[in-house]
Amino acid sequence: MSKLKLKGPAPGTVLGTLALVVALAGNADALTNHTVVRKGDIAKGAVTANALAKGAVHAKALAKGAVGAKALGKGAVGAAALAPDAVTASAIAPGSVYGGALGPVTIHSALITDLDESADLSNWTASASASALCATGERLLTGGVVFTNPGNRRVGIIESLPFSNSSANGIVGRITSDSGGSAAAEVQAICLK
Repeated sequence: MSKLKLKGPAPGTVLGTLALVVALAGNADALTNHTVVRKGDIAKGAVTANALAKGAVHAKALAKGAVGAKALGKGAVGAAALAPDAVTASAIAPGSVYGGALGPVTIHSALITDLDESADLSNWTASASASALCATGERLLTGGVVFTNPGNRRVGIIESLPFSNSSANGIVGRITSDSGGSAAAEVQAICLK
């Protein structure tokens, strides 16, 4: 009987098989050594703004309420960063916005003359309209008519309205009186500089 003679593999086959084994072992190692970083694995303050690539954190990556007021620097969110109607009355804490917080204010006034000639308890006389105007570049916050001397207290306000047009904004006011001309009133416009 004759013996079968087995030939050894060709050198190219040995090298190809060895390369395949090394490649598969490398991929398997990469799969088994994959590192996952979870929230609890990072120490507080370990990741700073300098460690993040520009644009790495965007609005969709943040959970609702994740960034609170304490995390924002003064002036960090300006008007240009806000979408139209992004801040509504329900989003503003009570007392957080008032005239003084908006900037300096000025008060402009104009006298309203009491035109009543006699305190006869029957004829009330209306005054002419008077206007208190904000200065150029100012914006009206509020205003109205006030009595600086109510005379015999037979007085009333019949007009106290804001107005605005292309050249001016302010408050217009008018009174009525049966005080014989003894009442004193003025219309005031409180304006934001």
